[in-house]
Amino acid sequence: MKELRGKVAVITGAGSGIGRALARAFADEGCQLALVDVSEKGLQETAAALRERGTRVSTHVADVSDRGRMKALPAEIEAEHGAIDLLFNNAGITINKSFEDSPLEELDLVMGVNLWGVIYGCHYFLPYLKKRPEAHIVNTSSLAGFLGLPLQASYCLTKAAVKSLSESLRAELAVHRIGVTSIHPGTIRTNILRAAVPRSGVNQAETETLARLMERHGMRPEKLARRVVRATKANRARVRIGFDSYLGEWMKRLLPQAAHLPLQWGYARLQRGRSSPHDAA
Repeated sequence: MKELRGKVAVITGAGSGIGRALARAFADEGCQLALVDVSEKGLQETAAALRERGTRVSTHVADVSDRGRMKALPAEIEAEHGAIDLLFNNAGITINKSFEDSPLEELDLVMGVNLWGVIYGCHYFLPYLKKRPEAHIVNTSSLAGFLGLPLQASYCLTKAAVKSLSESLRAELAVHRIGVTSIHPGTIRTNILRAAVPRSGVNQAETETLARLMERHGMRPEKLARRVVRATKANRARVRIGFDSYLGEWMKRLLPQAAHLPLQWGYARLQRGRSSPHDAA
């Protein structure tokens, strides 16, 4: 999709972070925007800044894990904008906890937003995208879609699934002139880990530390958004974003077993550090 001006872009998770940066970047390309988020406050903040720049924006409060809400959403947006050309399934959350310590309710939560939210988006918006001469879907996967990380089992599971889903859809939808891109960010300056702190249990201090490091050293989401604009125009299958994303994927390719050894060592060290003298006795 080389020409973006006048196209209607739907962006989930648009109330902050990567979603907000995508909204700004595609507004700069002349797109109309339908912004979706579970947080009305975040949505209004994003929308207000864009409207000041003259962008046509609508806001839609929705939990992407809610099947009924997602089913109703495309018709609501089409009625507002007249068409839907671009879909960004971007909303995402994480918990920073071992699989063993994660209640099934928390796994359901992550699966609901990160995977079912993408599935619902693709499923319910597809008939509307097929109405257009050409269209494009961008699904947010992650570096975590390339290899399993300790304390991130549910997140890695969902992001690997999003990667595979995107590859299948790309093969199936090309005949309809619908492009599909998966994006694989590494460390980006967002609040995803900050939001995970309350659910981190015994890992709360480590999660706080990781959140601060991400906020201090992560790539600015605006830089990521510019990469996504270029990838959408070029109809690229996937985009690795950040040095750590490239490194993680290449390690997994070249050293498929050995790539996991440093992760095992780091997790074992963390667990030993938590063991008390009485536990060791």
